[in-house]
Amino acid sequence: MARRLPRKPRPASKPSALTVPSSASAPDPVTASFWNRWRLIFAVASLLLLQTILAVQSLVQENPTVDEVIHLPAGVTYWQTGSFRLYHHNPPLVKLLAALPVVFSAPVVDYKDESWVLDPPVMSAFAHHFQKINARRYFELFTRARLLMPIFALIGGLVVFVWSRRLYGPWGGLLSLSLWVFCPNVLAHARLITTDMAATSLGCLATYLFWRYLKAPSWRLAACAGIALGLAQLTKFSMLMLYGVWPLLAALRWALERDARGGYGRTVAHAFVVVVLSVVVIDLGYGFEGVGIPLGQYEFACETLTRPVPPGLRRPTVPHNSLLTRAYRYRVNRFRDTALGWLPVPLPRHYLLGFDDQKLEAEGIPRKFQHDGPPGLDGDRIDGYPVYLNGRLSQKSWWYYYLLTLVYKVPEGTSALVVGSFFVLAFSRRSRASWCDEIAVLTVPAFVLFVMSVFTNINLGLRYVLPIFPYVYISAGKLGPWVVEFPRPQWRALAGGIVGLGLTATVAAVGLIHPHYLAYFNLASGGPDRGAEHLIDSNIDWGQDLIGLWKWLATHAPGERVGIAYFGQINPRVFEKRGAAIDWFLPPPALGSLPPPTPENLTSIPSRYRGEMDTIHLEPGLYAVSVSLVKGLPWRVYDRPARVWDGDRWNPWSVWFGAFRYFDALTPVARIGHSIDVYRVSPDEAERLSKVLRRRPRS
Repeated sequence: MARRLPRKPRPASKPSALTVPSSASAPDPVTASFWNRWRLIFAVASLLLLQTILAVQSLVQENPTVDEVIHLPAGVTYWQTGSFRLYHHNPPLVKLLAALPVVFSAPVVDYKDESWVLDPPVMSAFAHHFQKINARRYFELFTRARLLMPIFALIGGLVVFVWSRRLYGPWGGLLSLSLWVFCPNVLAHARLITTDMAATSLGCLATYLFWRYLKAPSWRLAACAGIALGLAQLTKFSMLMLYGVWPLLAALRWALERDARGGYGRTVAHAFVVVVLSVVVIDLGYGFEGVGIPLGQYEFACETLTRPVPPGLRRPTVPHNSLLTRAYRYRVNRFRDTALGWLPVPLPRHYLLGFDDQKLEAEGIPRKFQHDGPPGLDGDRIDGYPVYLNGRLSQKSWWYYYLLTLVYKVPEGTSALVVGSFFVLAFSRRSRASWCDEIAVLTVPAFVLFVMSVFTNINLGLRYVLPIFPYVYISAGKLGPWVVEFPRPQWRALAGGIVGLGLTATVAAVGLIHPHYLAYFNLASGGPDRGAEHLIDSNIDWGQDLIGLWKWLATHAPGERVGIAYFGQINPRVFEKRGAAIDWFLPPPALGSLPPPTPENLTSIPSRYRGEMDTIHLEPGLYAVSVSLVKGLPWRVYDRPARVWDGDRWNPWSVWFGAFRYFDALTPVARIGHSIDVYRVSPDEAERLSKVLRRRPRS
């Protein structure tokens, strides 16, 4: 008689997004019965709706920030011309989405203006011209565009919840989502027409799908991961790191999980699909503009893509862009006249040129690229962005900048929960997922912090490490099962109280700073009113409070003349064109803060500042100065045209380090959104400061 074969066990059904995963310990019966499907959906929807409401309330009260002023008109040109030549410093996805409702509003766009006709276009000049000819509804156009931006925070929140729930159950998922929803730094960027939130959310979505693929490889998940990877590349060039991180995650799973080994041919085929689909999505995002140009035909400027110019090689000039002209004088495409130089590039033209621009800025710009004449002994010295930390201005970055930024700008309650989750990871086996999954979640934040701290020369704001936040919040979700799985009710109550206290402190921090999320600093660092002692630029003052200043002046100083030195890219004369003018002027910049007297600068600097600075005098009265300028940051400033230039000048001109630092000796009488200080200068103070501003400032 034939031997009877044992029956194969029936395969377990795949868990849905709202069922309790097997990787976490089984919750107690109370937890399992409470979080049914509909209650969980209601809780998630309520949290995400609350975050959206907070973001919308904020975006309608603050005006466009420095980068938004350029992003929106660039997006309008993408839709209207089909070309991505304007402001290719970032990929186009966010700009395209933001500009969509604006295009239907029929804004005025002047494609005959010189700033557009030039190649490459002068992005800031085009943005200022767009601002001038659309002044009467300028802020309203931005509001329509901004209303779409919380979509990216919504996507990020869903990914945070689903990934955390898969690892730690419903309590863990809701805790992670709560940290995301009530994060002031997430709220700060969730309402802006910038790339940071989109890159953070879509990058996390792509990595989650790839993690799912590693857990259960299939053609479907490989295709989904590839499409999501391409979308992430359309947000910000920093998402290129995923091409390096994902193979690391795959190797990690192969090393730690036995069931991941084998099927190498299929794995290679899947990897090919992921890469090809991501490239196709990038090409689609750019409308295939310039795809297939041979690599050697590009003109690059960054060190990574160039080599020194060989003797006798004829180099191009860009008359309206002295930086590129000087860069081309010293560097040439490293692939030119090589075998790779004949290779057609399967990527859009402006994707490569935008990457080159960003890489040049990240590496730092050699001094010989910035000044005419012989390079001198320090011609190869790198000058990065002017950056600021703890009262010090520099053109070189600090490796610990982003670590301190997180210390200053993450709420204390959130920090306590994150630190607590690391203790649970180390000492509580019952609350953590597999080591492979835990390390996978923390690999991206570790990689981002390391690269931004060591390999870039940009210390401009916490937004550059914003992509670490969803992963850290996911990892913190392990506190959920840690609390509910305590065997004794009294211990469970104590642990729940500790976690609840941390979360309550985080919610309180959001309530206290609303709606000025960009300016958030935790209480341990001194709060937002002392934030500029530690950090400036997009950490606190990104030009978002000009409307707030206009409202304050209308209420507290109606009709009074005011000196305005504003860190932003909106000319205060925009209110004049809207029928609500401010009587304003530019405070005099300090001696030594004006650019060198080149022919170009002589035509851009107001005539009254070209003579002897000892004739400049600070008048008593009311002044409003952005905190970034009070701390001495160089920037572009605006001035009234009367008796200054021939014609009606709208665009800004530049001042260097310390132009308005003399205001730091005064105590402000008011603060607008924590980013603009208002001073009432007495006659005695005006006389004293007039002497100070004639001294050459220290850089």
